Amino acid sequence: MEPMSIKEIADALNGKLNNCKEDIMIKGVSTDSRKIKKDDLFIPIKGLNFDGHDFIENAINSGACAALSQYDIESSKFTYILVVDTQSALIKLAQYYKKKFNIPTIAVTGSSGKTTTKEMIASVLGERFNVLKNEGNFNNTIGLPLTVFGLEKHHDICVFEMGMNRLGEIEILASTVKPDIAVITNIGTAHIEYFGSRENILKAKKEVFTFFTSSNRAIINGDDDMLSTISNTDFEIIKYGLKEHNHLCAKNIKQQDDKGMEFSVTIDSRQENFFVPLLGVHNVYNALSAIAVGLAVNMDIESIRKGLQKFVPAKMRMEIYDTKDNIRIINDSYNANPDSTIAAIEVLKSMPSRGRRVLIIGDMLELGDYTEAGHRKVGEKAAESKIEVLIAIGDKAKEVIKGALSKGMSKDQIYSFKDNKEAISKISSILLSNDVVLIKGSRIMKLEEIADYLIERSYTKDE
Repeated sequence: MEPMSIKEIADALNGKLNNCKEDIMIKGVSTDSRKIKKDDLFIPIKGLNFDGHDFIENAINSGACAALSQYDIESSKFTYILVVDTQSALIKLAQYYKKKFNIPTIAVTGSSGKTTTKEMIASVLGERFNVLKNEGNFNNTIGLPLTVFGLEKHHDICVFEMGMNRLGEIEILASTVKPDIAVITNIGTAHIEYFGSRENILKAKKEVFTFFTSSNRAIINGDDDMLSTISNTDFEIIKYGLKEHNHLCAKNIKQQDDKGMEFSVTIDSRQENFFVPLLGVHNVYNALSAIAVGLAVNMDIESIRKGLQKFVPAKMRMEIYDTKDNIRIINDSYNANPDSTIAAIEVLKSMPSRGRRVLIIGDMLELGDYTEAGHRKVGEKAAESKIEVLIAIGDKAKEVIKGALSKGMSKDQIYSFKDNKEAISKISSILLSNDVVLIKGSRIMKLEEIADYLIERSYTKDE
């Protein structure tokens, strides 16, 4: 963060500055009293289960030089700014700070593939620019503003992933960073519990365009049935996909063993070849969006190509491990919804294997009325894809079993466990040498515990 004076911050927030004897310089912003650095501004957030105001003194004692507060702290001796609402103040301050940087801003949203797409875009842009991007799950109305404060003079461009679980949230995020380019990966069923329909999810995702003018660009998946309906806008739309009507169309798609995907795209009447080191046709879509962004900011083809080749996937997203038992693990356990799981099953189906293909699937959450149908759809896909072993973990995952049985999978191929602990106690007797195992489930299921067990067991059992 570029230092700002406490008085500048108070003015930007229309707040009342208290106990300020000199113009303190703020060098960072934090909402977590446990992660305070010297000269930070602490912004306490009031949540459902806790109130950050209870930790203001802890933050000050840990090195914060000032705080915001939505309560008048009469007995305090430390510097603080009184505001109406600290959550709103966090966003307002991020808006103010972002305006100090006249650099291109890319927003990425969608029902699935957001993080991978954001990382691919950042990898491509990194060949030419110094890039700021949000890390981990810093894609909400707290995490994204905090990411903004990471902007410094050396940055040339920024890429922000935007998540949501309610209408209006993307609009707030868009107001915070005012993107020049917005990417929407797809409209699926993730978080449909909160929206009721894909139509409402589309409406929420389109909030990323709220502040667009004729100078802005939307980069969207033109093969998506919902996104393809977006037209007649005041801003430019660039569509990507596998179908001919798209501006960027991937052809000659091939999986290069277990290394990644190669494909070609016609750009300026020339066929250009690309490779992305991640499996699955769905990752060709993600790569196409990164190519589109690179072209939109006038990057040369060779730099875009190098950026894709250098891409490193985030942890627990299509990570491939080979154990000493000759079991190949595809750890895609970071999160799951029916659409992303079906895409992952396609990867499992295409993997070279001398053994069986095994799906370990956990509960997929936030599906609302679509819970049963979504899980059954995954089971049907597993059976149709000739998956030889299905291991379901959790109550909701039992619906995956029903879907698999309805499409002819034998009961002898199916196992069901209530939790990871029970699964781990039995899984060694189920898996065989040369099996290829896909692990997928919602974040709360923590199915990486299964992957960790299989890897650690392989490396410790003979020691």
